[in-house]
Amino acid sequence: MTAMVGTHPSEGPIAENAEESLTISETRSFRLLRWAVALPVAAVASVVSAFVLPEEITFAVLAGELALLGVAGIIVEIALYRTERRLTHERKQVRTQWLNQRTELLDVATRDELTQLQNRRFYYERLAAELTRAEMKNEALSILMIDVDDLKAINDEFGHLVGDKVLRSFARILNSSSQDGNVTARLGGDEFAVIMPGADRREAELFSLQLWQKLADAPICETEHASIYLGVSIGSSGYPWGGSTVEEITHWADTKLYANKLERKGFKQGRGDRRDDRLAAAVVEVLSTALDVRDKMTHRHARRVARTAAEVARFMQLSTENVSEIEYAAALHDIGKIGVADSILRKSKSLDADEWKEMRRHSELGYQILKGIDFFQNAAEIVYAHHEHFDGTGYPRGLVREEIPLGARVFAVVDAYDAMTSRRPYRDAIPRDEALAEIASHSGTQFDPKVVQAFLAVIRRSPDGFYEENEDDSVFGSRVSTAEVPVRTPGAQTLVTR
Repeated sequence: MTAMVGTHPSEGPIAENAEESLTISETRSFRLLRWAVALPVAAVASVVSAFVLPEEITFAVLAGELALLGVAGIIVEIALYRTERRLTHERKQVRTQWLNQRTELLDVATRDELTQLQNRRFYYERLAAELTRAEMKNEALSILMIDVDDLKAINDEFGHLVGDKVLRSFARILNSSSQDGNVTARLGGDEFAVIMPGADRREAELFSLQLWQKLADAPICETEHASIYLGVSIGSSGYPWGGSTVEEITHWADTKLYANKLERKGFKQGRGDRRDDRLAAAVVEVLSTALDVRDKMTHRHARRVARTAAEVARFMQLSTENVSEIEYAAALHDIGKIGVADSILRKSKSLDADEWKEMRRHSELGYQILKGIDFFQNAAEIVYAHHEHFDGTGYPRGLVREEIPLGARVFAVVDAYDAMTSRRPYRDAIPRDEALAEIASHSGTQFDPKVVQAFLAVIRRSPDGFYEENEDDSVFGSRVSTAEVPVRTPGAQTLVTR
């Protein structure tokens, strides 16, 4: 150890290497106006300090005393090191406690108190994030919207404590059924939801089936006097098959959920044949109304073509069951537009190539919505094929002649006629005779000749064409889409119904 003894720079030189100039037997006195003894204090944990004693004093310095000062420096350094370690540890403890409290507060803010699932706020924030990730990585994403059936009846009969127990039990089943990475949430009341990152439509449907099976296998809750079995209604949607925004895929899931709820309600009322016309009509009305929210023009158009298509089917002497299927399909033929972006549905100008591609998805989307409802299985096939052409030039599958369901062939003719003869804000209606001539000119190419023949006979015997008098579609909404306007492109041989 080396000590430094000396005067302040303004008082003259200081003596360096005091140990070399002093021995243990030597004593030297210094009269200094200002002086200092600076001893290096031991370096511990990379901390270097100096022990400094300035004073205006006459001091006799011994080499041995310098050594003692060095020991004192070591002791001070150890004390400083221990203090620093204690303070560092306390700072870490405070930070850890703060982080834990922050996590707990966030958990409370994003978790449902009753079921301990995630809450509505967390669900929609996470859904937006997962959808963005799925788009960036070009991966699938599915969601399930779930409603507990008859929760009010359970609360009324057994009390809200039992109702709460039912919800907690269902939440545990839902959570345990989900794979790692899924998000299960209670949106409020009897509404639950699941986010399934990376899951496609098939996996979402499989999850629904497994959940229904688990609930059917055992009671959800036991009371002193009853075993309570729980039913749930489920609607699925996802990216890219259900849309590209949170609003689109959620809207589609809600629509399918409501249709499933109505279907299950019909079964509980003993309609085992699943063909009850009142129930089917109720589902049609619900789905049509849901679509009407998205595309104001479509609702009345659908009602008109449904009525006329049914009349053509009767003229062709189809069975009552087939007539009903065609009428349902015609009423719901554009239900897939629920999954089409509003910016496309409401566009008043021509669609560009990408927008056309998006619009043409609505046939398949409509099929996916309806196929999950048992009494709409055949109607779903008609909806899927309603833009196919008799000569195979249509979409989405390019079906030819009898490959196209008869109901779709009937509808295609009626749909084209209605689009041509209905007034739009951006064009006048085509005269009736001109529209009929257009239909006839495409017999055998775009349309089935037998259907065209039946249609012309029906229309000509009913001048009003089964349409509502003075109906004006332009009163619906401020802007409507060009999606259903038939046009003949220059030099084309096909009447294009968009």
